Amino acid sequence: MGAVLKSWYERAIQVLDAAAVAVQGRQTVPLQDLELLAADVVSSLHASDELVVEALSGPPGSPLITNLINVAILGTKVGVGLGYYGEELHRLALAGLVHDIGLFTVPAALITKNGRLTREERALIEQHPQRGYEVIATSGPSYHWLADLIRQAHERSNGQGYPNRLQGRQIHEMAQICGVVDVFDALVSERPYRRRLLPHEAVKELLVAERATFPREILKALVEQLSVYPLGTTVRLTTGEVGVVGKVNSRYPLRPVVRLSPQEKLEGSVTRQIDLSLTPLVAVVETLTPPSVGSVTFASVSARRQISAAATVASDHFTSLLESLDAVALTIKGVVETKKNLPPSHQ
Repeated sequence: MGAVLKSWYERAIQVLDAAAVAVQGRQTVPLQDLELLAADVVSSLHASDELVVEALSGPPGSPLITNLINVAILGTKVGVGLGYYGEELHRLALAGLVHDIGLFTVPAALITKNGRLTREERALIEQHPQRGYEVIATSGPSYHWLADLIRQAHERSNGQGYPNRLQGRQIHEMAQICGVVDVFDALVSERPYRRRLLPHEAVKELLVAERATFPREILKALVEQLSVYPLGTTVRLTTGEVGVVGKVNSRYPLRPVVRLSPQEKLEGSVTRQIDLSLTPLVAVVETLTPPSVGSVTFASVSARRQISAAATVASDHFTSLLESLDAVALTIKGVVETKKNLPPSHQ
């Protein structure tokens, strides 16, 4: 992690620690400090994707604090893909930083519990969006929009969320962005009961398990902005060569630009790159390691603008991918239901 980025993360942790103390002490949350952090996230993402790579690399620290920072970063990146800009983008970054602030009112032992939650414990956990709403609402009318987003961050389009079982367009889009990114961040983060998923594994899990939970356009933006193979991911190609993802092709999430590792045995060999969107016979066959900040060379602002302009073209690949996953899911469901109806001797 670069010195500037490390300094920013340390400051972000300090500000969110102070917010946690304020919530637990029933004091006013330092929202002005959090707004400055949100502005930093937006300006940093306009300059480079360094914060995105750091968020995907599993930064150390308190899981709850780290999650708030990561959701702000990744949610803002998804917002860019949905066309958010200006004040709207700043609001989204701030919402990410406080989307789970109500969890600071829940006993830490309950949040970190490894075993299955009891019905009473789950009910207590599911109160945290309402508690977060109450915490922020006390900051005055100018933050009521933020309080509403916090209360909706765990609602789901299919009505299976909480606390109010809202459905579809009853849920604010920013709250749904925070929700899907929150799930994504949980999947790519280490947990006592399972290994952390690599980003491309988390994307596939989301597309299969959560396709009815979040709007398709938000899932599409997440795939296009974070990619199945994010910047900094080390991959192996069908040719056997190993390299690092150096650029994301928004139109073709499965086909990034890969910077190949130089062949040490060949004297004078140099690093070269291959654009998989232009080489149909070569593809990624395996992900070796998650993103690492030190392994990525970030594009200039002008180059990023060119990439952004290209990204505005609709991704037919994503639609095909979702339709294929829907077909697979229906097939699996049919097989399972058929098996249930068979006599025991045939199962």
